Amino acid sequence: MKHQYMNNANSAKGFTLIELLVVVVIIGILGAIAAPGWLSFVQRQRLNAVSSDMLNALRTAQTEAMTKQQSRSVIFSSTEPSLITRPSAATTGGIVIALGNDDVRDKVSISAPASVTFNHDGVVDVATPFIVDVTHEGGIGKRCVIVTTLLGGMKSEANDTCDTFNSDF
Repeated sequence: MKHQYMNNANSAKGFTLIELLVVVVIIGILGAIAAPGWLSFVQRQRLNAVSSDMLNALRTAQTEAMTKQQSRSVIFSSTEPSLITRPSAATTGGIVIALGNDDVRDKVSISAPASVTFNHDGVVDVATPFIVDVTHEGGIGKRCVIVTTLLGGMKSEANDTCDTFNSDF
């Protein structure tokens, strides 16, 4: 009798097929809810990375111009989103900075002046403020780098703030 009771206890261990299916369905539903939000988050982060790369490149060019006492230009390429930083007198060479990774470069467009030059004091040669817009083809938002003063004060903004700056100037 004792032996028969132990066999019944062992056969009751584990999950039934119904319980397993319910868990799989719940995981599927949660995944379907979370996936679009996750994809938007990843795309926004990539757009932020491109904007950050641009801001850093502009600041680097400005700093190099002041430390080397030689004007530096940042040239924007819209065909393959990248920047080239080089001395203003040079027509070739320089440091090429690819913006974002391969996934982002195909989907990002840049709206900016053809080039920006910082003189030996780090002062900008174009009318200020000027704006470098970065947009994603998925319509997830807009990022911009704004050079606000003649002395080269820069900041990064997003979405409506970019549009407000564009309409004010």
